[in-house]
Amino acid sequence: MNKQVEFLILLLLGYLIGTGVFFTFIVAPSIFSNFETRLAAEITNVIFPFYFASGWIVGLVIYTFIAVLSVKNRFIIKQLKWFIILLSVMIISFMALHRAILPIGQTLNNQYYALLDSKNEKEAEKVKQKFSKVHMISSTLNISNIIIELFLFYTFFNYIYGRKEENSLE
Repeated sequence: MNKQVEFLILLLLGYLIGTGVFFTFIVAPSIFSNFETRLAAEITNVIFPFYFASGWIVGLVIYTFIAVLSVKNRFIIKQLKWFIILLSVMIISFMALHRAILPIGQTLNNQYYALLDSKNEKEAEKVKQKFSKVHMISSTLNISNIIIELFLFYTFFNYIYGRKEENSLE
């Protein structure tokens, strides 16, 4: 049972890394380089809520799997202290992106285009500057999450591999 749960944790961490890299470095740039900016923004406004939601949901599933492992090994929490702390940071970050930062960005983006449509370029520029700040925060959190996911994968893989080496030495 433990091996299957450990495999699922690694698989889910791989999923998070893959989707993060895919959406951040392939999907978003491709959309913005192949579509007009307004349409590209509308497309990403459809895609990214699912990406951010899947991040915190998968994070909670991993957290649950760690709890399942702790039933048989009560010391796992102590052994994976930094893993659990960073997993919590990642979950909170994805929740913030999904439930707070993304809606703020979408609202600012909609205001920007409404002001442009009404020929109010001065106000539109102010809103665009606010959006740029929100986008910078979002991008920073997203890149931070990818780095955390890589660290989590590396840490958990080493935890499993290191334990197997200890068992083979005995």
